[in-house]
Amino acid sequence: MKILVWSAAVIALAGCAQTEIVWQKPGATERDLAQASDGCRSQAYAGQGGMMGGDAQRTAIVYTSCMESKGWKRAEAPKP
Repeated sequence: MKILVWSAAVIALAGCAQTEIVWQKPGATERDLAQASDGCRSQAYAGQGGMMGGDAQRTAIVYTSCMESKGWKRAEAPKP
């Protein structure tokens, strides 16, 4: 019973979050972000033989490294 109450409290608090993590780059547009993200996603999945759902941690590291190498930074921003 305690686990159920604790889980409900965690879910309720998570729903109250007023910020989200986004990728930002000065002067970049949404289209620039989409292009960079698509390219990095392809690169990350290519290391797994093109299969989604492989090693999620490795995929995330490759994707993040790729985005950062293109000048993108992760930042906290208000939710729309």
